[in-house]
Amino acid sequence: MLKKNLPIMLLFAVMTLFGPAIAHACPGCNSALDNSLGFGFNSSILFMMAMPFVVAGAIGFGLIYTYRRAQKKSGSNKDNL
Repeated sequence: MLKKNLPIMLLFAVMTLFGPAIAHACPGCNSALDNSLGFGFNSSILFMMAMPFVVAGAIGFGLIYTYRRAQKKSGSNKDNL
């Protein structure tokens, strides 16, 4: 089992050790850490990454709410018949 997973563990270890060095090689990432413009840029990227989850969650919540409300109404209508 260890022999089978050893290459994957080694690859993960190498990526963990050298990942930050590779990220700092990007001039945009390196200069973005120095000023407030870079902070705003990074914040906007995080905001854009979160938006699909917020929209999907809102739609899911609306569908579940509507479905449960319809079930509750149909349950109360059966009692009145």
